[in-house]
Amino acid sequence: MFGGISILVIIDYRSRYLIARPVRSTNFECSRKILEEVFEKEGYPKSIKSDNGPPFNGTEYKEYCAERGIATIFSTPLFPQQNGMVESAMKVVNKAMIAASSNKTNYIDELCEAVHAYNAGAHSITKLPPEEIMLGRKIKRGLPLLDHRRAIIDDELLNNRDRKAKLDGKLREDSRRGARKCRVKPGDTVIIQRQVRSKGQSRFSSKRYEVTDENNGSLVLKDSDGQTIKRHVSQTRKILHGLEPDTPRAIEGEIPKIVEESCLNRRGERTRNAPEYLKQCVRSIDKNTTS
Repeated sequence: MFGGISILVIIDYRSRYLIARPVRSTNFECSRKILEEVFEKEGYPKSIKSDNGPPFNGTEYKEYCAERGIATIFSTPLFPQQNGMVESAMKVVNKAMIAASSNKTNYIDELCEAVHAYNAGAHSITKLPPEEIMLGRKIKRGLPLLDHRRAIIDDELLNNRDRKAKLDGKLREDSRRGARKCRVKPGDTVIIQRQVRSKGQSRFSSKRYEVTDENNGSLVLKDSDGQTIKRHVSQTRKILHGLEPDTPRAIEGEIPKIVEESCLNRRGERTRNAPEYLKQCVRSIDKNTTS
């Protein structure tokens, strides 16, 4: 949302084709008109991945997709990394809004020009303009179109580039963030990270949750009242059974792990000899000599 303006951003996962439309409200009725406009031209997709905010968190959206045979996929709440392609595309939208604010121009015109420029330029991963992959033909823009033939797209080469880029990106981010295999399993007890905390509060709240489901790091948690929430494993800490959360060893992966790693990674000690220029100052002492 930019100064009261909401923008619905849609991106094709394969071609990177970007669609951005301003909407008056975040309710589903306004977004439905945009989706119908897009689906009328492109047809229904196999699935839609979205966050958990409006308008995607209501029953109207789920029923709309179910009637059209569209599978709904939701990213883990408060973990936008799982929807990284859309988050990256927001940079284009942000620049358009900044340009409109700085130049005192119409934000819709700036948004359209930014999206057109993005779709017309060769993408760094696919090496082809997103609009050519999406539409299968060359699109005439401001510059003269010298070749009016259909776009030649090698699907196998494109799929290999796409697959390699996504795999390399995952490995790079996993290495940068120190990702490891999820050690939290259904039946475990965890505490969750506070989203807002005041001075003096701990990072994690003391309320306990039981893990009911785990899927690639996404956890479904249930509290004592039976209410369920979703969190990523990085936002939780496992509670060791028989210990209270406030004790140092109660939270798995804290101080004991650091101590163990420091002992394992310690370098072998070597013999330290005195410098040569100090040897003349050293006098041997006979242990049998008494003062």
